[in-house]
Amino acid sequence: MKISVEFLSLPKVTRIVGRKTVSIEFPGQTVADLIEHIANRYGPKVREFLLDESGKLDMHFRALLNGKDWLAPEEMDRRLHEGDSLRIMMLVGGG
Repeated sequence: MKISVEFLSLPKVTRIVGRKTVSIEFPGQTVADLIEHIANRYGPKVREFLLDESGKLDMHFRALLNGKDWLAPEEMDRRLHEGDSLRIMMLVGGG
């Protein structure tokens, strides 16, 4: 299936990937499968940046599915469908 992935405010990943938005054809079914596919496809630097030691999306990042659903860490098993879009961005805190 083909999914559009956008890396927002992630210049390190964008440099490695070559652009901010990519269209990815992948054989998996869930958001977690897609994130694992991205880490494998773009290499160890992307893997180390995006994933924690257990291989899950690091807690400093959030995923937005189709521009409307913020996915909590326990929702990474959400099924994807042809044409979906996923935005991955870093959480920003301030005071």
